[in-house]
Amino acid sequence: MKNPTKDNRGVTLMELIMVVAIIGVLIGIIVAGVNLGKSKVGSATNLIDTSLSQARNYTMTRTVDYDFRLYVEDGSYMVRVGGQDAEKAVEAKIPIYYKTYSGGHESGWIQVAGSGITIQFSSSSGAMKKQPGSGETYISKLCIGNPSGSYKVITLIFETGKHYVGE
Repeated sequence: MKNPTKDNRGVTLMELIMVVAIIGVLIGIIVAGVNLGKSKVGSATNLIDTSLSQARNYTMTRTVDYDFRLYVEDGSYMVRVGGQDAEKAVEAKIPIYYKTYSGGHESGWIQVAGSGITIQFSSSSGAMKKQPGSGETYISKLCIGNPSGSYKVITLIFETGKHYVGE
């Protein structure tokens, strides 16, 4: 029987380093993709949260009602505060949902579409006003992102008009 001429000592250190480097690069790409999605949700949430605060504060300090409006135009979500302020676009690929509260019951998630939603505040107390033409209904929550994936929720407090961001 002949001795094999092939060297069967196993894996060299250089081969091992290359495999570890390739795995590291792949993990880095995956983590960057996940963080990019979260940062888009975070920036959209910050825009909506800031715009809600701006509408409430302007209404309480000025003689004109500044309503908050979230709607869809040309495939993008748009945020508008009052009639004077410029519209701001939210990344269109991030879905936005809302819940309404009426008669002691909260609805399921409804996706913002078309003419969207409008939130108005009282100039005397800052409390939210009920939805126009809807009786006793008001917006209770906004969900930025997919409720079954990466998302943030803005909870609106009807009695005070204040709101907070959670997950």
